[in-house]
Amino acid sequence: MSDNQEKRFLTYEQQIELLKSKKLFIPDEKKAIESLKQYSYYSLISGYKDIFKIEKNGDYKDDASFDHIVSLYTFDDYLRNRFLHEIIRIEKKIKSLYSYSFCRLYGDKQSDYLNVTNYNYSQYQEEINEFVSIVQKTLNHPEKYAYVNYNIKKYGTVPLWVIIQTLTLGNISKMYMFSTQQLQSQIAREFEHIYGNHLSSMLNVLSKFRNVCAHGERLYNYKTKKSILDLHIHSAIKNYNPTSKNDLFNVLICLKYLSEESNFISMVQTIDQMINVMIKGLGEEYAKAILAGMGFPENWKDIVTLKK
Repeated sequence: MSDNQEKRFLTYEQQIELLKSKKLFIPDEKKAIESLKQYSYYSLISGYKDIFKIEKNGDYKDDASFDHIVSLYTFDDYLRNRFLHEIIRIEKKIKSLYSYSFCRLYGDKQSDYLNVTNYNYSQYQEEINEFVSIVQKTLNHPEKYAYVNYNIKKYGTVPLWVIIQTLTLGNISKMYMFSTQQLQSQIAREFEHIYGNHLSSMLNVLSKFRNVCAHGERLYNYKTKKSILDLHIHSAIKNYNPTSKNDLFNVLICLKYLSEESNFISMVQTIDQMINVMIKGLGEEYAKAILAGMGFPENWKDIVTLKK
């Protein structure tokens, strides 16, 4: 069968035959069909087949099996859930710190956060206008958010610490980027060895990874276009000179700086357990390729436990 046939509707049985024609070992066809029902061919096979193939559009490797693909999908699903959980923690903290710092510096009235002169308007005019437009749209049509609607009906105004809850991490990342240097620095000081430009690059990358996790997309080898800036820990890592710092390992480094220490330690332990289970299910060679896709060095655990 040609690759074009993959784009047409196929019954579950035909999907199994297509995989067999590409020399993928399927130990239990009934179980495989249940997995296809659970995850879909597109999410499971199209999303995770690459490392198990000889060539991108060719046959599968001799030692590859359907169960391997399911194992990788399951591993990635665990990663998504764990990283999303911690990124959301950070998102909440940044929202809290931002609203507090902004109100302290520029005022707590609705007109204050809608005032473009309270941001770095000379450099980010287009982005700030877009942000104000998004917020104003919510204020004009507050029905979607009960807490916004309540404040408008009861007080006729919505403070920043309320409206900020309606914004995505992507919105917050841009909001931080176009804020004044004074505001950026005040927030960044809440994190050890972090400056405003560091935090701006970290929030940009984290927002992209958050979307991947939330939408159930393939995570383990996802990379963003932009990288985080070099941090103190990077200079302490021996033989680590990637061309860019935009992979899952560097997301973990971001979390080291931005998460509560106890939460981060727990996360490292959980990821270590997940990796060990993955290695047992897929073997050393496939595990090595997966960890490389994640950007995880062999001594990743030693690295992320270094001092900041």
